[in-house]
Amino acid sequence: MLVSSGQGMPSASSLVNLLSALFISLVFGETEIRFAGQTEFVVNETSTTVIRLVIERIGEPANVTAIVSLYGEDTGDFFDTYAAAFIPVGETDRTVYIAVCDDDLPEPDETFIFHLTLQKPLSNVKLGWPRTVTVTILSNDNAFGIISFNMPSSITVSEPRGRNESVPFILIREKGTYGMVTVTFEVEGGPNPPGEDLSPVRGNITFPPGRATVIYNLTVLDDEVPENDEIFFIYMTSLEGGAEINTSRNSVEIIIKKNDAPVRFIQSVYLVPEEDHVLIIPVVCGKDNNGNLIGSDEYEVSIRYTIKTGNSTAHAQQNLDFIDLQPNTTIVFPPLIHEFHLKFQIVDDTIPEIAESFHIMLLKDTLQGDAVLVGPSIVQVTIKPNDKPYGVLSFNSILFERPVIIDEDTVSRYDLL
Repeated sequence: MLVSSGQGMPSASSLVNLLSALFISLVFGETEIRFAGQTEFVVNETSTTVIRLVIERIGEPANVTAIVSLYGEDTGDFFDTYAAAFIPVGETDRTVYIAVCDDDLPEPDETFIFHLTLQKPLSNVKLGWPRTVTVTILSNDNAFGIISFNMPSSITVSEPRGRNESVPFILIREKGTYGMVTVTFEVEGGPNPPGEDLSPVRGNITFPPGRATVIYNLTVLDDEVPENDEIFFIYMTSLEGGAEINTSRNSVEIIIKKNDAPVRFIQSVYLVPEEDHVLIIPVVCGKDNNGNLIGSDEYEVSIRYTIKTGNSTAHAQQNLDFIDLQPNTTIVFPPLIHEFHLKFQIVDDTIPEIAESFHIMLLKDTLQGDAVLVGPSIVQVTIKPNDKPYGVLSFNSILFERPVIIDEDTVSRYDLL
C-alpha cells in the first residue's frame, strides 16, 4: 500500500518505476537493502540528541544483517559509530539510533557520513539507494570564542605633551578560535567629546582564524586644552563571525588625568600713579577665569618673562621709572601652588612726565611642565602723568608790585604782563 507523505500522490512515472523495481526484484529473486526516510540531519550537540535511522528491505524476503558505520576518523562526537540491524524474513525494516556525544570542546559546524553495508555479502542481496546518511552537528561550546577585555577594568593615562601617545588594549578570545571574528567598539564619556582626547572613538577589531589574543592601540591626543580628570569608556557593541561578547568584561574605563594647567596674567592692564610704592602683578597657574582649579598641579611648572620698553617719551624706562624686583626672570610654580606675584618698584622722581608705559610678556617657548600659556599673556603697565607735565599757569604782572590806576575815560585797553 502506498501512503502519501503530504507532498501529494506519487506521479504516474514514479509509480511505474517503483512497480518495475519490485517486479524485477521478484522475477530475479533479489533483495535490496537501503536507508528509508530522512537521510540528512542537522542537529545541535546536546546530551539528548539522538539520530534515528531506518533501514528497509525490499524484494525477496531474506534474513539480512545490515551495518551502519561512520566513514572516516572517529572524532569522538558520537557515543557509537557502529550499529548492526538484523532484519528477519518476517519483517521489512529496522531502526537504529546514533547518539551525539556532548563534550566541552569548542567545535565549528561538522558534517559526518554514515555508510550502510552488509555484514555478510549474499548473491541475492544487494545495497540499494540511498546507502549513505549525512549528519551535521552545528558549532558548539563557543567554537568561535567569547570575546573579553583582558586587562584591568579601569586604567589611568596621562595626556602627553607635544605628541600623541598610544595606549594598548588587550582583547582575548576564550574557548574556540575558529573562523574570523570582528568586534565593533565605541568610546563614550566626557565631559568633553571623546574625539577631542582619543582616536579613534569607534571602529572594528579583527581576530584572524586561530588567533586568541589581539592588541589594539587607542591614541591619546595632546589637545593643549586645560582639563580636569576625564572619564571615558570603551565598549564592545557588537560582533560578527559567530563569537559572543563576555558581558562581564565588555568595557574598560579610561581616566585621562587632569592636564595642561593654564598659565596667564589675571588682568592685562594696570594704571598706576607715580608714587614710591611696589606694584604687584599676579601670575596664575591652574586656575580658570572664575578662579576655579583646572589642570595638573602635581608637578613643577616654570616660565620666563621679558620686559618691553620703547625709546619715546611715552615709554617708561627700566631702572629710571620702574625697577624689576625679581632676582631673575623665571617664574616657578611648585606643586600645588597656583599663584606667583611679580613685583615692580615705581620710582617717584620730580621730573614732569606724560603717561608712560611698559609691557611684561610671558614667553611661551620657555614654558616647562604640564601647562599651557593662555591669554592674557601680556600686561601693559601705564604710569599716570606726573609732576605737572603740562606746566603751571599764573599771572606775571606789575600789579603784584604796586597799584595801577586806570582812567576809564581815557584808556580803552590795558595789558597785564
